[in-house]
Amino acid sequence: MKKTSFPRFTPVGAAILGAGTLVLTGCSASAPAAPGSAGGATPGPASSAAAGTCGSLPTGTANDPNGLLAGVPKEIAAGYNLYPYEIRKSAWADYKSKKTDGFTAAIVGMPPASPFIASMSEAIRSSLKANGVKIVGDFAPDDPSNVPLQLQQFNEALSLKPDVIIYTAIAPEPSVDLAKAAHDAGIPLVAAQIPIDSEYAVSVTRNTPLAVAQVTAGTVGALGGKGTVLRVEGIPGIPASTFANLGIDAVLDNCPEVKVTGSVTGFFQPAKAQAEVQKFLATNPAGVDAVLQAGTMGVGIRNAFEESGMDVPPIADDGSSHGFSSWALANPDYPFFGTTTPSVRTGEAVVDVALRILKGEGPKINQIVEPSVIVSRENLAKVADRSWDHNDLTDLAGAPEDYLPTDRLNEFFAHPGK
Repeated sequence: MKKTSFPRFTPVGAAILGAGTLVLTGCSASAPAAPGSAGGATPGPASSAAAGTCGSLPTGTANDPNGLLAGVPKEIAAGYNLYPYEIRKSAWADYKSKKTDGFTAAIVGMPPASPFIASMSEAIRSSLKANGVKIVGDFAPDDPSNVPLQLQQFNEALSLKPDVIIYTAIAPEPSVDLAKAAHDAGIPLVAAQIPIDSEYAVSVTRNTPLAVAQVTAGTVGALGGKGTVLRVEGIPGIPASTFANLGIDAVLDNCPEVKVTGSVTGFFQPAKAQAEVQKFLATNPAGVDAVLQAGTMGVGIRNAFEESGMDVPPIADDGSSHGFSSWALANPDYPFFGTTTPSVRTGEAVVDVALRILKGEGPKINQIVEPSVIVSRENLAKVADRSWDHNDLTDLAGAPEDYLPTDRLNEFFAHPGK
């Protein structure tokens, strides 16, 4: 049975573990700043890894054919690296509600199958109520794969004629038509976390492909650019999984000596991921050198290795938790690469955007995208607490000011504070 080890003192490994930074290129975009930085998650310094080598960040640029990102600061535009959807002028740029208060909202969400969705959804509800917005409909399908039911629920929400609809789509492709229907009805649509490729919706989301690419780059860099990896998928076919795969694939394209030896599906649920990884390890006693995952399943994956009697290999921990981050803090030789998961602040920012549209602040573009805060050995102690239970699945939220603070949100609107 294989005991996994890391090349701690190779030139690549020493650069990562000693400097505590991601192995990224200096092209296109670099890593977001450490938690607690003023003004949100802005790009930070890049390392010296050469472009096109394993452990470097891919240099794909934003999908901005009309140059609309020229209207935002460069550090914000850099956060759109690898983002797949086209940046368009918002169809709500000149909209203002006839009301000045007494707004109503309908929520069409997803079932709380993951801690992030449960926490974000509750934050949306509480933020609406705190701002005096009456929730006239609150819908979610019974299963995160029940697309037909969610589409039906959206149409039911539309029939209630709320002032705004907040929508977390299971399937963004059929949601494009729903966004147009909402626009035709004069009802702004704010897409929470799962973006919609339409000028008729204003999506508020993080750049998942970029975040996953960053933690993947750090993880394979910790191997010295060679070794075996296991991939742990989320829910095949849904946007979160598709976007995560974009980020992983973009990094692996530059890693000919990193071999994917298996793939399992964890459904974004730590317990399910643990069970599936344990099954893989039972039939692959040699283990793997690293794990690349779609997100939020780090604790379960880690537990699978420990329960199998193996050392825990580097795990790309997009969507970090209290449990995994505190475990990494207690194991100072472990090469940790993760992201904060500001679920509460995400819900608050979604409501902030909805109210800004209603008040006539004029969203400039259809995709409000924020790069993730990357957590490595350098800043782990700033956001994690060694006393946390190592199996605590609570989101590693980070500092609220790191995710779309007021000053940063202002940059996406033509008339902030109107």
